Amino acid sequence: MSVDSSTERFTGGLAARPRRRPDRRWLTLVPLLAVLILLFVVPLFSLLIDSFRSEQGFTLENYREQVTSPVFWRAIRRTLVIAAISTGICVVLGYLMAYALTRMPKRLRGVLMVVVLVPYFTSILIRSYAWIAILAPGGLVARTLALVGIDSPPDLVFNQTGVLIGTVQILLPLALLPIYSVMSGIDRASVRAAQSLGASPAVAHWHVYRPATSSAVMASAALVFISSLGFYVTPALLGGPGDALIAQSILVQFSNLVDPAGAAAQAVLLLLIVLMLFVVLFRYLAPSLSVESTGSATPRRGRRADTTERRENLRALRARILDSGLDAVGRLRLPILVCGWIVGAALLATPLVVVAIWSFSDATYLTFPPEEYSTRWFADYFTDEAWIGSTFLSLGIASASAVISVVIGGFGAFGLVRGPKRPRLPIAILVAMPLIVPPMIYSLGFFILVAPHDVVGTNLGLIMPYVVLGLPFAVSITAAALRNLDQRLENAARSLGAGSLSVLRHVLLPALRPALISGFVFAFLAAFDDVVVATFMSGPTAVTLPLRMFQDIKLEVSPRTAVVAVVLLGAGAAAVLLRFVMAWLVRAVRVALSRRGAS
Repeated sequence: MSVDSSTERFTGGLAARPRRRPDRRWLTLVPLLAVLILLFVVPLFSLLIDSFRSEQGFTLENYREQVTSPVFWRAIRRTLVIAAISTGICVVLGYLMAYALTRMPKRLRGVLMVVVLVPYFTSILIRSYAWIAILAPGGLVARTLALVGIDSPPDLVFNQTGVLIGTVQILLPLALLPIYSVMSGIDRASVRAAQSLGASPAVAHWHVYRPATSSAVMASAALVFISSLGFYVTPALLGGPGDALIAQSILVQFSNLVDPAGAAAQAVLLLLIVLMLFVVLFRYLAPSLSVESTGSATPRRGRRADTTERRENLRALRARILDSGLDAVGRLRLPILVCGWIVGAALLATPLVVVAIWSFSDATYLTFPPEEYSTRWFADYFTDEAWIGSTFLSLGIASASAVISVVIGGFGAFGLVRGPKRPRLPIAILVAMPLIVPPMIYSLGFFILVAPHDVVGTNLGLIMPYVVLGLPFAVSITAAALRNLDQRLENAARSLGAGSLSVLRHVLLPALRPALISGFVFAFLAAFDDVVVATFMSGPTAVTLPLRMFQDIKLEVSPRTAVVAVVLLGAGAAAVLLRFVMAWLVRAVRVALSRRGAS
């Protein structure tokens, strides 16, 4: 064999090997990171910089004024108290309702889930507004109490009690759904095994079932508590003049006192509180936010158990006392679950029923039940150019921002799931941050950033922040669907010669269509339901529907807003019904075609 021939065989062997293409899937993360950095991180940094500004330049005076202000600390204290109490109530009710759901037949479970999900997809503004008709002096509760002889009912609205009731109603689904998702996947064989060994149902639940749900309970509590810290709409509608929470205090500092630097300092202090809580509770929040946690939700073991006889006897005594108490509670398990569901369902469903009835009132002021019924307010809404214009403006802006969020979030989810593993955790945390940071903080930072550029009061100025608010939903839902997608389908398509665009069009998009639609719905609702961003970014010619509703409620409590709520609920129900009808028609056509082909 010659040298030339051996060289040719060697080089030919190298040439026959396919070149390994560089992995460029990380490029799909570029639009996502660009949007989050430019439209989310930069506004927060501009807020931080503005908090140190004064007429003389850099100063710490803004922070000194806030830290030494009793008004600021009273707002913080009220916020923390409302958040803590509402979190406790939501977690207890959510746990009872979720457990009851897992023990019910599937058909009844589906019906009851509608009671939970319909309010969850209903505007926070509408649900808060309905409590005025329920809790006001001439409202539903007052008239019900009058029937039983109580002529002087307690004040339940325009105070902290009203804020607490409204907050619990809004955040209850947020506590229930994560707990139910974990409970529905628990195998009850271990509980039955404990009962077969002599444990009562309550003791078995406490020692076997409860530990399996503890991480979900902690995640729900953390999510509800952090979410309630930035509440603005509900406290503004149901609270009194002296019951302002921190989000209201920030807006008052900015708009009423015309002190942007002071408002920025308050916002930064609230942001620090939220971020510290996020760091402390991250291992519990991670599953709910679709973020991989490096920690474990399992509690650490304490010190090595003391094996002395005295300690063992004391521990046995405590266990007997606990088991006796659990047995006593276990006998009341059914009444407790039934009461929990009645209270929870009443909180969730009553505002929607009240709004529907109130929309047909003929009165021009707050009265419930209505003394006379009429459709005058429906005619008033459909003939008012300002209200119709705000409706179409909100629909257009929410649709545009949701589409952009789904496109950018879809590509970003592909990069998170299929791209390099090292940057996944920090990117996932960055994606989740718009859900964690209170809207008042982000809206103020975004306004400070774009105000000098004549963007306020334009459609673009509204769409940009709404894209950011919709990205966490689009990314997390699409990423979850991608993780469950069999990657062999893509590999098979590529092995048959399909390019990247063909794989995207014929494999990925059909498989991800339900996730993309869900992401669009959640991103749409995040934009369509917003009041806080619209408060800063709307202008005389660009007033969104939620902002117009909020202003109408603050100026005069009339059934006009109830009419809008009923129209929106009816439109949503019609859309869902149309989807089911179209799906039924498609199946019917396919069956007919298959039968014709077989014949």
